[in-house]
Amino acid sequence: MLNEQIITDYLLGLLSEAERVVFEQRLASDPVLRKEVEELRRVWHDLQNAEAETDDEMDAKFYRSLQGEKMMETTIVALKPQPWRIYLRYAAAVAGIAITFWLGRQTAPTHIEYRTITAAPTTKKPIDSLLPTQESVTELVNLTDEPGKKLKTESIAQQIASLRREMKMTQELVILGLLKDRSASERLKGLNYAAALNNPKPAVIQALIKTLREDESLNVRLSTIETLERFKPTDDVKKVLVSQLTQTSEPAEQSTLIETLVRMKVKESLPIFEQLQKDEKVDESVRLLARSSIGELSMITE
Repeated sequence: MLNEQIITDYLLGLLSEAERVVFEQRLASDPVLRKEVEELRRVWHDLQNAEAETDDEMDAKFYRSLQGEKMMETTIVALKPQPWRIYLRYAAAVAGIAITFWLGRQTAPTHIEYRTITAAPTTKKPIDSLLPTQESVTELVNLTDEPGKKLKTESIAQQIASLRREMKMTQELVILGLLKDRSASERLKGLNYAAALNNPKPAVIQALIKTLREDESLNVRLSTIETLERFKPTDDVKKVLVSQLTQTSEPAEQSTLIETLVRMKVKESLPIFEQLQKDEKVDESVRLLARSSIGELSMITE
């Protein structure tokens, strides 16, 4: 079936001479195509005959409506802000601010101040050092909470003592939580906090002992030994350190324990030193350290 566009072009006389000859040959031999062309020609003829005369009033309304649309479009375009005007306004505003700032800098007096800052070494401070001292408490006596009424020294001291207890309790709870953390870095952080305590509660000491016995990280265990040494050595702590020396096979941990026990003057560790220096399975450096520590610890008098 031929394209409808070709049939349309034929009826309108738009085909070239060669195309028209080919189409008419096909039209003569194809009754279906001939019927389709005749029907289309008849439809066009009927439409042309049925076309009504132009209504002047309808045309007038149409043109008035069209003119109104054009006027509205022109008005809207005129009301739209032009981009270059917006940019010009922004540029003027920025230029005004810059000029104002420059004039202020030119008219302001120049003042140069030199300061010398000395960096102090970082030190661990106990939690108690963060609270007011007794001297600062005495100074608070001169303060007033109401006109003509001085704060009482006893009330201030009680409040500070209560604050000190609450802060210490809070820090101990944080330490206990960090020591149970899965991350070795968090457990090391807890040990660092614990080292800043003064007179920690037995619960903290027991948590440190458990960490030394059970923690899988060598660095955590070594840090725990240093933290336990910082506190006043009790019999329980001494026994734990001696027991740990018999349990571990890590040369670094063995060396740290030997040195710690010597500094703590724990003579109960002498038999362990004797075993270590004779055990050929022990690292050579540990054996030499145990041998020298025997003589050093034996010379210590109570």
